[in-house]
Amino acid sequence: MPVTQSIQALSDELRRDGVVALDDLVPESVLEVMRRGCAELIGRTERMRISTEEWQLEAEGEGGGWAARAAGKECIPGKVRIIGRAHEHSADLAAVPDLVGLNEKLIEPLHGLPGDFYDCFLWAKPSRVGSQKPWHQDAIFLADEWHEKYVDVYTIWIAVDDAREDNGCLRFLPGSHRERKLYEPDGIDPGDIFASPREPSLDIARIWPGLTPVTLPRKAGSALLFNGYVAHTSAPNTTEDDRRAVSYCYSLPRHPAGPESGR
Repeated sequence: MPVTQSIQALSDELRRDGVVALDDLVPESVLEVMRRGCAELIGRTERMRISTEEWQLEAEGEGGGWAARAAGKECIPGKVRIIGRAHEHSADLAAVPDLVGLNEKLIEPLHGLPGDFYDCFLWAKPSRVGSQKPWHQDAIFLADEWHEKYVDVYTIWIAVDDAREDNGCLRFLPGSHRERKLYEPDGIDPGDIFASPREPSLDIARIWPGLTPVTLPRKAGSALLFNGYVAHTSAPNTTEDDRRAVSYCYSLPRHPAGPESGR
């Protein structure tokens, strides 16, 4: 795993901004495994018309696949937006953490303890109909009992295709994690991230005045590592190119000496 920054430098940046960019995290051989896994999972949806709890398709019209799933309406076969628990559906995607050494070479050195694997998501923002993801914090979707054991979650978001501004790369609000407060948008159900007829967005200018969003395009094989409290978003995909990514999430156990995460 060719991470050129020192662990201390990564830790300092993560504490300051809540997100760090990792160039060339995944070698081409592993990236090919990820491409194969993504293609196989997306191929399974060619005859699907209705989204399920873990498999969300895109749809035409206001609200896209989010609104269609909430209303039980037909979606676009083969146009995947999200697949949750992707590691349970794809042996290729399940193999990536060990192939790259995500926990041993990144999570444990940064946190000081090994992380507990939490989930894997395929984020397949398809061409032309890939919908936006409004401003949110990932930790809002964690159950209360999770917070009793863990202090935070690290997500390693790996670009399978080039993620650009025009096809919906991620944007972050650096520093929004520092107070470690969670803000619940009106109309959201933390127990089901697809349950609302519309996907609400955090008012970042009101909640975090003075902070400036940054856009973080990524080349295929590069990644973003961020914690569960930092606000982030992504724009719609208006291009002819698909923008696939896979994220691996690790829960960070509480340290015996105190609740703070990181080294």
